Amino acid sequence: MAVQTRSDIDSKKFFLGRQGGVTKMKEVIAQDAGRGTPLAQFTLMAKVAASGKWTPFINAAATDGTAIPQGIYTGDEITAAALVAGDIPDCMILVYDMEFDESMLVIENSKTLDTVVTVGTTDLRSVRDHLLNHKLLPRLTNTSTAQENT
Repeated sequence: MAVQTRSDIDSKKFFLGRQGGVTKMKEVIAQDAGRGTPLAQFTLMAKVAASGKWTPFINAAATDGTAIPQGIYTGDEITAAALVAGDIPDCMILVYDMEFDESMLVIENSKTLDTVVTVGTTDLRSVRDHLLNHKLLPRLTNTSTAQENT
């Protein structure tokens, strides 16, 4: 009997368990004139209160609405050049009721699910808590390797 380890990273799925979360289909991601990197699929997003446009969650103390993570970008990667050039229309943002693999979630600017949102002075909650408010349920999975008995 031999034990083999096989990598199956390519089959790892972001969405887990039940399917049917609420995704907004025609959302706008705001222009970022200083952007130097692409916007990756499964990036944690926040919404600018004044414009209703989406932006990556990067500042837990921002006062323009973007300190509150509210969704996950689920479209294809967007190049930095496209974000520098202007707003990106017709984007898909998952906003409610989905279990997902937290190891695949992209949170920019060295933030984590345990980052505390510090806007305001009462009811300080973590990024994870804000996602749970939207029934966006992060789960750890470990499917990078599997053992086979032969």
